[in-house]
Amino acid sequence: MKLLNNLLLLCIAFLLSPLLVVGMLYAFLSYLFSLRFKKYLNKVSTYFRSCAIAIDQLGNVFCAELFNDLLIKDDSTPFGDEDETISSVLGKNQQKKNLTKLGSALNALLDFIDTNHSINSIENEK
Repeated sequence: MKLLNNLLLLCIAFLLSPLLVVGMLYAFLSYLFSLRFKKYLNKVSTYFRSCAIAIDQLGNVFCAELFNDLLIKDDSTPFGDEDETISSVLGKNQQKKNLTKLGSALNALLDFIDTNHSINSIENEK
């Protein structure tokens, strides 16, 4: 029964997922028309970062098995925690020298965009 309930919740989430784009567009336009320009840029920048983190956490869950197989050597610090970002897991595995060549390449790309991105993204242990 629990499996069926979780499957139904997943189906509902997928059906509602197109609203994410509508919600982002609405927020973007709302900020544009309600704030002065400088304050608008700060608000939109914060909003974009929050959205990126949310998508990152979603990817960490949805692609956990794929990332565990392709990006890390062993599962001592695996992907899949819904409260953690992909970058945080990459950073932890980088510190342990547990990244595959592909994992190291992805980490290098992130570091090129944002210096020490994955290390700075490491979340504290719970």
